Amino acid sequence: MVASAASPGGARGAGSAGAAEAARGGGPAAGGRAAIRAGALNEQIAAAEESLSDLVVTQVTLARVLAERDADEGEFERVPAQDADPDNLSGSLPPVVRITTGEMPAEGDWPVLALLASADTPLRAKEICERLEEVADHRHVETLRMRLKRMVRRGWLAEPSRGLFTLADGVRAPDRP
Repeated sequence: MVASAASPGGARGAGSAGAAEAARGGGPAAGGRAAIRAGALNEQIAAAEESLSDLVVTQVTLARVLAERDADEGEFERVPAQDADPDNLSGSLPPVVRITTGEMPAEGDWPVLALLASADTPLRAKEICERLEEVADHRHVETLRMRLKRMVRRGWLAEPSRGLFTLADGVRAPDRP
């Protein structure tokens, strides 16, 4: 019996099949591990589906809020350029627009863009901090530099040389009444 179980064409006994399965990582222990892994994967799937559901609700809510805002939104309040207060730009025309599309920048970027639109030369992040009367310590300057780099990637600013920022080509002050 031992000879036939070991021979290539011989019939295998129950003991040798269990040994082969155990050698491959199978057997009762592997079935338990697979069930645990399947349970963990099911939990991950449930968490992902819950996150997806939250995102769908957020998307629907955001679409509704934007639609309501667009329906209620009138024209921007027009403020003559000489009377515009750079510290209070909300409700007025943006300091710059993209010429080709008429796209407006994010309102939080307006003070920086207004400053660069009025500057004769490119400015460094520290100079922008100082001119905007912000604290010009290292932390604030580096935060502004990251914001300026993001505005470069979005096409609002150009960096003609390392660390110097100016308005990008195709960005200019809007026509004012």
